[in-house]
Amino acid sequence: MNRSLLLLDAFAAHPGDPVTRALAGVLETACAGRLPRFAQWLGLPPAEFRQMLDHCFPGAAQAGWEPDVPPQDPDALPCEFADLVEMLEDGHTPARHGPEVRWAAHALASGCFGHTHLWQDMGLSGRHDVSTLLEQVFQPVFAANTSDMKWKKFFYHRVCERLDIHPCPEPSCEGCDHYATCHGAEAPLTEIPVASVAIQKA
Repeated sequence: MNRSLLLLDAFAAHPGDPVTRALAGVLETACAGRLPRFAQWLGLPPAEFRQMLDHCFPGAAQAGWEPDVPPQDPDALPCEFADLVEMLEDGHTPARHGPEVRWAAHALASGCFGHTHLWQDMGLSGRHDVSTLLEQVFQPVFAANTSDMKWKKFFYHRVCERLDIHPCPEPSCEGCDHYATCHGAEAPLTEIPVASVAIQKA
């Protein structure tokens, strides 16, 4: 496959769209070896991954863009991956529907398995890119982070609260220079209401 983010961006149906940027960024960092191998497929089934590629990056598959590792069996994904995806999907913006919500949740969850800041692991230009994506697609999740907790840590704490897991395991951030700063004491989290509109899963 061609591992150039610029090449994948060249096929983007909606250049500059936060979901498109997140998908392209995660795929680029995954294919560069900075995320686990499953992230090359975003943790999606092969058929759905190819649907995502055709929808968001039409023509990329025909040009030869594809993961260079086989898809991973769902049972072999990290145990918290599905919980992260579900937490995000349950907190989607009510006005946002369709498979792009699910794909964005998979991109964010995949990025959580890198070892630096989430925005870096997602191949984005800064924390503001993650915040913009969340504000547009997962607004209840965005609004609940009233203490300005780092997003990766916030996601894990939300999952732990939902599953009543204490103490909460920390995300994989040991490679980050700001580990001590990010993992200090935090204020309690604000409850996230579950969105009333069901996710359409393609």
